[in-house]
Parts: sequence; structure tokens; C-alpha cells
Amino acid sequence: MKKFAIGLLSAAALATTILLVRQQKEDTELPRLIPAGETQSTISLERIRELGL
Repeated sequence: MKKFAIGLLSAAALATTILLVRQQKEDTELPRLIPAGETQSTISLERIRELGL
């Protein structure tokens, strides 16, 4: 019974470690790159008002 409890705790610790590592990888994702030839533009609030949007 003691070996079973230790094995169960070890499995839980391993699963927790894997989840934490995966979460860290998601947090450190690189920003999406814009394909060559395309630009990312922003529209100012004044320009939106001029267009009547």
C-alpha cells in the first residue's frame, strides 16, 4: 500500500511538472511575424472619424 501511495504521488508530481512546463512555453511564444511584402497599419481615431466609421 505504501508503494502505491508513493507511486501515485510521483505520477501526480510528474503530471504537474509537465503542465507547468507547457504553460511556460505558451507564455514565451514569439510574436507573429508579418509575411514579406505586407505591412501592418494602424488607423488613428481622427482618421476613423473622417471616414465616418
